[in-house]
Amino acid sequence: MTSAANPDAFQALLSYTLITDAQHDAVLAHPETATLPPLPSPAHALAWMRVRGLVTEEQQDAALEKLEEATPDDPHLDDAEDAALDADDLVELAERGITHEALESLYKDGLIDADTRDVAFQETPVVGTVPAAPAVTLAWLVTDGPLEKESFEATRAQAASEPAFAMAAERQRIVAEAQALIEADEKAIGTWRSSAQRDRRIGAWKFIVTTLLVVGGIGWYAFAPASVPACDAASTRKTLNSLMFRVAVDVRMRSLDPEARASVHTPSVSSMREVGYLKPERVRGCIAVMTTRGDDDDKQPMAYTIGPASPKSDEMVVRGADVAIVEARFGHLDADGKPRYNAEPIGREAMEKAFREGAASLSSMRSSSAMERLRSRQQRAESGLLTKDPDRSREIADIEPTGPCQALGNGAGQSCPLVVEYNDRLLGAIAGSDATSLAVTGEFTFVQDGGNWRMGDDFAQTFMRKVVEARMSSLGVMDAAMPATPSPSSPPPPMRPSR
Repeated sequence: MTSAANPDAFQALLSYTLITDAQHDAVLAHPETATLPPLPSPAHALAWMRVRGLVTEEQQDAALEKLEEATPDDPHLDDAEDAALDADDLVELAERGITHEALESLYKDGLIDADTRDVAFQETPVVGTVPAAPAVTLAWLVTDGPLEKESFEATRAQAASEPAFAMAAERQRIVAEAQALIEADEKAIGTWRSSAQRDRRIGAWKFIVTTLLVVGGIGWYAFAPASVPACDAASTRKTLNSLMFRVAVDVRMRSLDPEARASVHTPSVSSMREVGYLKPERVRGCIAVMTTRGDDDDKQPMAYTIGPASPKSDEMVVRGADVAIVEARFGHLDADGKPRYNAEPIGREAMEKAFREGAASLSSMRSSSAMERLRSRQQRAESGLLTKDPDRSREIADIEPTGPCQALGNGAGQSCPLVVEYNDRLLGAIAGSDATSLAVTGEFTFVQDGGNWRMGDDFAQTFMRKVVEARMSSLGVMDAAMPATPSPSSPPPPMRPSR
């Protein structure tokens, strides 16, 4: 430990009042503190504390808000804000395995030089919340860090020309996976630009129309028939038409631009069909096609359910739903109208509890305070014509098994295929709404711990990789190769050819 560097970084946080005396004492008592390398900044110290659980994002935000509300202005406010914002960025990198350890590994493998490593040390966290990810780190160095694309291409060519031996194969694997991530990033940026240009032509509000339909989870229209209406019944069609009109009016009311308001047309609904009927809950799952008019007609699938307003109610309500969730939940029913897949032997309730707790632990470390403030402002600006279902406004709106769980070897747990409706604040901010719904699909590991189920140790890396894949898919990047989640306990896989 460098006696001058680390104490100064933590002491700076204390002087900013971003941490308390008790939290500072916890740092000094932590067994890892004595082995820490020199910390480049107070932000690195704060990020390390968050990764190690010595301070939470909520505590950080509360300390910062107290400083912002101080009268007269606190002289340390600017420094504290800079440290907190930089720490948020560092924690995000920590969640991806982009750390000093990963950089050191790349340097030892000869994939970056000492200058690149040392510069990147200033921009990356000391430790991560997931194992070090050299391939992800190498890609980040090219897309967001100090490594020039030309230097990476030279390294790539050199690795490809090396004779086949264990070290060369590992170098080639890392470079190939990094190349796949770089290509995916380039395609995503291109799609964002193309989408932005299209939005400027036909108006960004068209996207918000779709977002409201997908994310809203709205109790759209209630009625009290003798039984659950069909997906294409006259009462259902009337409900959907009413919704489309209200959404269009709501969107127009948000815009101050007359041209943008004029570009918002009431969507139409067609091709309404049933996916399945869940008999025990008296809920019908439906799919339709929504058409929004503009410079050209834009058709896309939409989903909704029809069922009781409450379990014992005779009043029926139509609610917004995610297409992938409806297809998974209502498309796999047995002859009695019950789900075929129930996440056994875990059980649906325990599976959902474990997944939500695992996702919540990621959110607590993620930089979300700015997003939350943005979402709060956007919610206050809503016109109130549309009532949102609070359950489907959660970050994890819904979860559904898509197949049977499989036992892992040596009693290591269960691997369950799931589709998760994830309300993505990042894409929502880009689109100008509070969130964008993504269908995140994948195999997730559950392990039993003291009689209770929790997510496996690979959850953070697996979930974030699947979220990135879903984002790319939503942006039209369908053919980007994504490297598999690294497993530190297994030997390196064979080299995959670069695309």
